[in-house]
Amino acid sequence: MKKPTSLDVAQLARVSQTTVSLILNNSDRISFSQETRERVLAAAKELGYQLTPRQKHSEKKKNSRTLLVLTPTLTNQYYAELIQAVEDYADTLRYRVVVCNTFRKPELERYYLETFATSLVDGVIYTFLPSFPELLKTLVAPSVLIGEKQDDLPICSIELSNLNAGSMLAEHLYQLGHRRLTFISTPFNQLTLSRPQRLEGMRRQLELHGLKDQPEVLVSTESVEADIRDDRLPFEFSVGRQLTARLIKQNTRSTALVGVNDMTALGILSQLNAQGVKVPKDISVCGFDNVFSSSITTPGLTTIDHHLHERCKAAVDMLVDRDRVSRIAPPYVNKIEYTPQLIVRGSTGPVRKS
Repeated sequence: MKKPTSLDVAQLARVSQTTVSLILNNSDRISFSQETRERVLAAAKELGYQLTPRQKHSEKKKNSRTLLVLTPTLTNQYYAELIQAVEDYADTLRYRVVVCNTFRKPELERYYLETFATSLVDGVIYTFLPSFPELLKTLVAPSVLIGEKQDDLPICSIELSNLNAGSMLAEHLYQLGHRRLTFISTPFNQLTLSRPQRLEGMRRQLELHGLKDQPEVLVSTESVEADIRDDRLPFEFSVGRQLTARLIKQNTRSTALVGVNDMTALGILSQLNAQGVKVPKDISVCGFDNVFSSSITTPGLTTIDHHLHERCKAAVDMLVDRDRVSRIAPPYVNKIEYTPQLIVRGSTGPVRKS
């Protein structure tokens, strides 16, 4: 007869594996209702499930000096640089880092959380909006998000003001004489709030100058953000190329194109170059993120810097400073917000004369 597992108990009790682990190990980190506890204990008894000595030792382990980083993709250089910054700083504190790429699939995100975050790591760093906010409340390991979040999400966050970032780019282009702009973006979805926030920041700033219908918005309609594509190009880069090609075919009157991030903006630059459009003489281009490639492309890409290394250090500190965390009675949510910085390079210039 097959030996029962914690998954069997979870399914019978209609709870997550994480909940089963916490209740059976008498964890005092999370409070569960008496009804939930009784349901789990009854399911374990019915199935004859018991933790092995090794499991008990693993569950009671207090400090593995390991952090889990969840990333949606590795094809966007922003995430690669973020992970590098986290690992570099964590190493100075003698912590190790486990990186799990979810490929933007919620089922993989849940698997990694339930596999690692019950006992095997000391903290979880999210680089995108969590798909299972209710699951965060059951984790033994503390968690932090490097990025924007909804106000009611129960997770600490190290944020950047994307509204201000959008405003900065819009003002920069306006001062150069640009009055017709196009914002080119990957889909607006549940993975990130930065995309609509950057657009909204641009709109607000342009409205201050009386431009109420700017910028024009061109958003990819693809429902799945797949990095493994027929053209073998990163999704965001490919979106920049495809939507720019569409604009040129439509004889766009825009004098400046803004990519939702640097990967998309690099795709824009690539397509403009392929079709003989001169940057910034004919069209100015800019993005967000200030990834390494933005500084070495020709021309260099005007963009927004996120103070990524400082934000990554703050995220690690928030997880490993256990004395500080233990003094705060749950539920608690900390938020640190950084101010973006405009980086002007050769891809933006004065509007072309008619």
